[in-house]
Amino acid sequence: MIYSPSKNPKEAFILISAVVFAGIAGSILLSVYFAVIALLFWIQYTAVLSYLQFRRKHKHKIKNITTFLLNPQVRFFVFLFIAVIGLLSMFLITPVIAYVSLFAWWLFSLNFYRYYRQFKE
Repeated sequence: MIYSPSKNPKEAFILISAVVFAGIAGSILLSVYFAVIALLFWIQYTAVLSYLQFRRKHKHKIKNITTFLLNPQVRFFVFLFIAVIGLLSMFLITPVIAYVSLFAWWLFSLNFYRYYRQFKE
């Protein structure tokens, strides 16, 4: 399931990579709405993931920035803030900020992927 990256880190990373790549490349080559859809998917993905974490009552001891971002409240507000800044920039400022936001999501997912792979071993 894509909404349990701790159990399926590779699948979650591949999905996020595909969404980010399609959002950036599609927006540059075809229409700005590719990035908008990718950012909206990020908001939806973060909301569902945070909800499931709340429901399961997962708690992580804060040891570093990665475990800090694994807390559902922090993840939800930080990721929502970055995604909304990207969405607003698409229409008000410049699409480059949206691309940076999507790339930041990819970097976060790479970080979580490495964390979960290390945690599983």
